Amino acid sequence: MKQPIDHTKRINDQLRAKLQEIVTAMDAGTCAQDFEMPFSTIGSRPYNPATGHSATGTNALIAMMMGHTHYSTYDGWQKLGYQVTGSADMYLSRPKKFKIDADKSSSGKDEYRIGGFDSFAVWGFDTVTLRTPETDAELKREPKHKIPAKPWTPPAIPKRSDVETRATVDAFINNLGASISHAPEGRAFYRPSTDSVTMPVRELFTATSTSTATEAYYSTFLHEMTHWTGHKSRCDRSDDRSKRGYAFEELVAEIGAMLMCADLGVTASMRLDHVSYIAGWLTALDSDQKYIFSAGKLAQDACNHMHSLQPENQTVAA
Repeated sequence: MKQPIDHTKRINDQLRAKLQEIVTAMDAGTCAQDFEMPFSTIGSRPYNPATGHSATGTNALIAMMMGHTHYSTYDGWQKLGYQVTGSADMYLSRPKKFKIDADKSSSGKDEYRIGGFDSFAVWGFDTVTLRTPETDAELKREPKHKIPAKPWTPPAIPKRSDVETRATVDAFINNLGASISHAPEGRAFYRPSTDSVTMPVRELFTATSTSTATEAYYSTFLHEMTHWTGHKSRCDRSDDRSKRGYAFEELVAEIGAMLMCADLGVTASMRLDHVSYIAGWLTALDSDQKYIFSAGKLAQDACNHMHSLQPENQTVAA
């Protein structure tokens, strides 16, 4: 009898393997030389061109850590003019719908509700090949979609100058209306008691092998701004922090920073001092199967809140 798929374990296992790879590389001292964080050169949210949807929450984290800018399902790539070869190189999650028959529903009609989630296989663009009549003939089954007249091609992601990046991100952060100060020394931190963010001056940040000084500055800044969203007047994550601890809130902030860096066109680069956090995630994944999903959801909530404060998303009163 075929065993049912443990979807949570499937997704956690792939994350655990990638996190272990990062920890091993960092511990070996290769990060500053040859090893590059898999999500450090994405430059935009991972995107499914077949559906037109950008990844959110944990799915965005997974795709970024796997290094995939564009991904889709088997059918999705066929529709776009490509053929999948080999096993799936990534699994993402999606809500699971279940049907309640009319005779059991309160409305007297068939209803569909969401309960839990399952996983689905996807392939990155760098793993697929163009479809041709010859490749279709080699398939064991009739292709579901015709070969399009023109296959999809990934759009070019323009490389912005540091000046352009500064203007974009500075404006975004200013629109949040947070209490922010810069100090000539010390560390970056969010202080809940005063609901304020303190950042070292920009000049203290230096370039690394995987990011410019500007990228390092803003990835740190957006990490602290994600902490800022946790205040009770905003996303109110106090209960989550008290239940799961300091490391959990740091994970939320790090995921939030990665997502915001992608949204704003900043190269998302994890700081080297967070090796201990990565190791902590590995331990947490072993003891709490929903740990990473909870953190991903809260990080996405934080991003949504920051985006909602931008002028273009404000509702003008009549």
